[in-house]
Amino acid sequence: MLKTLRATEAIATTRANSRRGAVDAGQRSYPPVQSVRRALNVLTTLNRLRIATVGDLHQAVGLPKPTIVRMLDTLIADGYVTCDNLCGGYRVTHKVRGLDAGYDGIAEILEASRPFAVELTEQIKWPVGIGVLDGDAIAVHFWTGPISPWAYTGKMLGNRPRLVTSAMGRAWLAFCPAEERDSVIARIRATVRGFGETEEAYFRALLARVRSDGYARRAPNTEPLRNTTVAIPIRYQDSVLASITVSFFTSAVPRRLVPEKIVAPLRATVTRIERLYACMHANRDGSYVGLEEMGLMPQEVGL
Repeated sequence: MLKTLRATEAIATTRANSRRGAVDAGQRSYPPVQSVRRALNVLTTLNRLRIATVGDLHQAVGLPKPTIVRMLDTLIADGYVTCDNLCGGYRVTHKVRGLDAGYDGIAEILEASRPFAVELTEQIKWPVGIGVLDGDAIAVHFWTGPISPWAYTGKMLGNRPRLVTSAMGRAWLAFCPAEERDSVIARIRATVRGFGETEEAYFRALLARVRSDGYARRAPNTEPLRNTTVAIPIRYQDSVLASITVSFFTSAVPRRLVPEKIVAPLRATVTRIERLYACMHANRDGSYVGLEEMGLMPQEVGL
């Protein structure tokens, strides 16, 4: 639990631009610009309060009232805040919605997953990938190949493994809601040549085995043939958020040791990611949905 809380703290401050995967919060190019920090504090506080006077903001953030007025005037000039006397104070405008335009589900799950994926590669040395459903394939959005001493390539970002043959695709489809699975398989039948009723029946049986095993393997005839890949879904409530995978040389890990050497640490990493993601959502919307199902109580995560 302490590691989860530390990871939560690291998310807010981490420097994540190292190609070696370092997340040293103390490394900064320049000291923080305090005026920017104060303005963001005013904006986020106003967003939380919905309607606020200068006095309300002064009490909430502790800044001098003249400073708050100057910041509000700047935010008004840029269209993020308006003064609404009929409502009794200042409020944010629709323009603040643009601030989260780049923070969609992909960015959110990567934010929760990155430190744990880096830590997993440091632990087992093999590269870790994270991908999400993208139409007829899985789009790889994160890859620790650059920090793995045993990665066969460092160029996985942007790849789109096939749903039917990739470990990521199989893990996603095995654990996503039945309606989503049926919809995706119907699309595969309509667009993939040679995927008929017999192939669908075999594929559905394979997905059932994946659910039983708790993880997926990619098709053995997938290039590069010297590699094996296993994947586990990252889930929240009833939805699959992403697939996380470990790739390794087949000759380096005997098949009988894969559950112990690869699957077990990967599953432990997924548990930590899912717990952190649930905590992020509990903090954001004030509810505790998903925490108790994961064996956590709100007080254990400081809520």
